[in-house]
Amino acid sequence: MMSKFAAPAAFFVGLAVGAGTAWYCAKEKYAHIAEQEIASVKAAYAQREQRQEQPVETPATKLAAGKVPEKPSIVDYAQRVQEAGYTDYSRTIKADPKPEPGERPYVISPDEFGEIEEYTKVSLTHFADGVLADECGEVVDNVEEIVGDALEHIGEYEDDCVHVRSDAKRCDYEILEDLRTFDEFQKTLPPNH
Repeated sequence: MMSKFAAPAAFFVGLAVGAGTAWYCAKEKYAHIAEQEIASVKAAYAQREQRQEQPVETPATKLAAGKVPEKPSIVDYAQRVQEAGYTDYSRTIKADPKPEPGERPYVISPDEFGEIEEYTKVSLTHFADGVLADECGEVVDNVEEIVGDALEHIGEYEDDCVHVRSDAKRCDYEILEDLRTFDEFQKTLPPNH
């Protein structure tokens, strides 16, 4: 019969043998990995030294050796640049140039309307008889100054509508097309107007 201490002693002996085996295996494994890393570093340094031993030919070493590089003519250089697809942007013209801020009113997309918070949003109506008026029925006399050539662009982005920005007046205009004449519109206004 086994004594009380035999089972725990066997357990601890087994634990010690297992731990020793694990330590030995781990030591061998990591020694092998370390050898591989050292070998790869040695190989990298060997390649680096071989590259450093080969002379690199730079413009300075060419001049020191008496080799003067031949400079291409400006005509040859210009021809190579043109063949590579050079575009002379100084000679291109925008198809629809957008005026510089402050110059004159210009058409904007519906998405741009009201995006500048400091600009006042104004709604105007263009009637069938060519009259341009605001929401209260006040006729816009100087159409060209207020909205530029915007009336020619009605329908480009949205049917019966165009949006215009005037940087000089700090306003975004929405011009809606109305099939009525201005006189027909005035009849719908309240009598005190």
